[in-house]
Amino acid sequence: MTKHPGIELLFVSADTPLSEALQRQSDAIEHGLPSGIVLVVDAERRLLGVVTDGDLRRALLRTGSLATPAGEAMTREPITFQDGLSYRQILAALPAELERRGRRDRRFLGKILMVDAQSRPVRVLDYHQLWEQRVATHRHIVVVGLGYVGLTLGLELAREGFQVTGVDVDAARVRAIAAGDTPVHEQGLAELLREQLRANFAASTELPAGGDVFVVAVGTPVAPVAGAPDSMPTPQLGHLEAATDMVGARLKRGGLVVLRSTVPVGTTREVVLPRLERASGLAAGVDFHLAFAPERTAEGQALQELRTLPQVIGGINDDSVEATAALFRELTPTIVRVESLEAAETVKLLNNGFRDLVFAFANQMAQIGARFNLDLVDLIRAANRGYPRDQIPLPSPGVGGACLTKDPYILAAVAARAGIPQTLFQLGRSVNESMHEFVAEAVLQQLGAVGKDPARARVLLCGLAFKGNPETGDLRNSSALEIAALLRGRVGALLGHDPVAPAAEIAAAGLEPVTLPAGAAGVDAVLLLNNHRSYGKVDIYQLVRSLAAPPIIYDGWHLWSPEDVLGACPSVYMGLGFVRSSLRGDVGGAAGGAS
Repeated sequence: MTKHPGIELLFVSADTPLSEALQRQSDAIEHGLPSGIVLVVDAERRLLGVVTDGDLRRALLRTGSLATPAGEAMTREPITFQDGLSYRQILAALPAELERRGRRDRRFLGKILMVDAQSRPVRVLDYHQLWEQRVATHRHIVVVGLGYVGLTLGLELAREGFQVTGVDVDAARVRAIAAGDTPVHEQGLAELLREQLRANFAASTELPAGGDVFVVAVGTPVAPVAGAPDSMPTPQLGHLEAATDMVGARLKRGGLVVLRSTVPVGTTREVVLPRLERASGLAAGVDFHLAFAPERTAEGQALQELRTLPQVIGGINDDSVEATAALFRELTPTIVRVESLEAAETVKLLNNGFRDLVFAFANQMAQIGARFNLDLVDLIRAANRGYPRDQIPLPSPGVGGACLTKDPYILAAVAARAGIPQTLFQLGRSVNESMHEFVAEAVLQQLGAVGKDPARARVLLCGLAFKGNPETGDLRNSSALEIAALLRGRVGALLGHDPVAPAAEIAAAGLEPVTLPAGAAGVDAVLLLNNHRSYGKVDIYQLVRSLAAPPIIYDGWHLWSPEDVLGACPSVYMGLGFVRSSLRGDVGGAAGGAS
C-alpha cells in the first residue's frame, strides 16, 4: 500500500492539547484524510498511540478540559500491521490480533494502522473499507472488448468469483463466445470459457445496467494519416472513444473505470477522463475511480502470466489505485503502484519499445552478416556464451504481433508531440519491417541461382502465426504473411502450414493449406518462419528428400541442423544472411536479400 498522502497532518505529539488535536482532525478531513482519529508520534515520527473520537469523549468526561495532553487521552498500542500486507492478509490476521488483545468481538469496527519497519504510520484503514474490498467479488465487472486481452482477463476474474459480463460490438464474436468458442488460441482458454459460461461469465453486445467496475480493453490500432499512405502510422483512438462514451453512460457513483488498452501517454487524462465525466455527469476522483493498468501478458501464456506478472497501476488519486489493486490482487501476488496515470501508460510502452529495438539490432546485424555470408545466430550465441552483460537476442524473419508492430509507433507519436521528430522507435520498426523483403528477395535469388524459375516454383511457408513459442494460432501482424505477400505473383504457387492456425484461416490468407510431411512433396523451397516446437520434431531426412531437386530450405529460426539438411541429399540450407550448399560445384548464390 502506498503512503497516505498528507498523513503527517494527523500527527501530534504526546504534549499536544486535545483542542489542537481536534483541530487537526478537522483540517485532515478537508484534505481527504480519514476522520475521527489523530496519531500520536514521537520526535522520530514513530507511533505511540492514537486519539479517536471515543478517546476524546472519555477524556472530556474525565477532565472536562480540552487542554488535556493527547498523551493522557490516547489509546496505546493500537492495532497495526506492517505496510505491504494485502487487504486479504490483514483480514485473515485480524481475528487472532483481537484475540491476543482479549477483544472477542469479531465485528471489530475500528481503525487499523499500517506502519513501516520503523513503526512510522503510513496509512490509516477503516474496517468497513477493508471488508468492502474483501467482498469485492460481489461486484459486477464489465470488460469492454473481448479480444485476447479482454477475454483472458474477464475469464480469470470470473474464475476468482467475480460476476463478469464481457461486451463486444462484434455480434458474431459474441455469439461464438456465448456458444463456448474462443476467438483466440490460448492454452486452457477454451476449457475455462466453457466452465465460466456455466458460472460467472456472460457475453453481450450491450453494456449491462448494473456494472460496478468497467475494464476497457479495446483495440488502439495505428494507421497512416488519411490521404498520406506513406506517412508514419499514428494511433487511432476511435474504438477507445466509443467505448468510453458507452461506459460513461452507464457509470454510477462509486464506480471504477480501469483502462487496459495501450495508448499514447496522456490519453487517459486528456481523452478518457473528460468523456467519462461528460457522459456520466460525475467527477473523476470524487464520484468515481479512474485508473490505468497496462496489459503485459504474452499471447500463448496469458492465463499463466495474469497470475504471475506484477500488475502496474496508476490512478487519478490514491483511492483509485487502491480500488484497482483490490481487483487485481485476487489474481497476482505483486502490485506495483506508480505515481500517476501517465506513469502507468508509459510502462507498457517502455517494455514493448525496448523489445522491438533490441530485436532490430539483431536483425540489422543479420543484414550486415549477409554481405559476408555469416551465420549471425551462431555468432550471437558465441558472443552471449559466458558473457553476463547485454545478452543479444537472436535475429528473426521479422517482428510481428499486435503489440510490437504498434507500440513503437505510439511511442514515436508521443515523441513527436513532445517536439522530438526523429526517434529510435521509427528506425527500429523500419529495420524489423525490412526483414520481410530481406527474406523474400533471398529466396527468389536462390531459386534462380540453382536453376529454378521462380515464376514456376512451388514455395511452402511453415509457421504462419506471428510467433511459435509460446504457441498461438494468431495470424494477425504475421511476418510470414508479409513475406507471402511479397512472394505472391513472383512464384508459381504459395502453400502454407501452421501447427495451430486453422486451415480455413490459412486459405483466407491466400495460401494453399497443407499438412506435413505430405504437403512438402514436390515443393521447390520450404521456409521455416516461426519457431513452433513441432518443426524441431520433423523427419528432416524424409522431408528434404521429398522436395523437388535441388531442394532449398530457408530456416529463419535455426530449427534444423545444416548438417542434417545438407546430408539428406544435394541441397541448399539458408538462414538469415547466409547460404550453405551441398550441391555439386557448391552453387550457393546470394546470401541475403535487399536490406
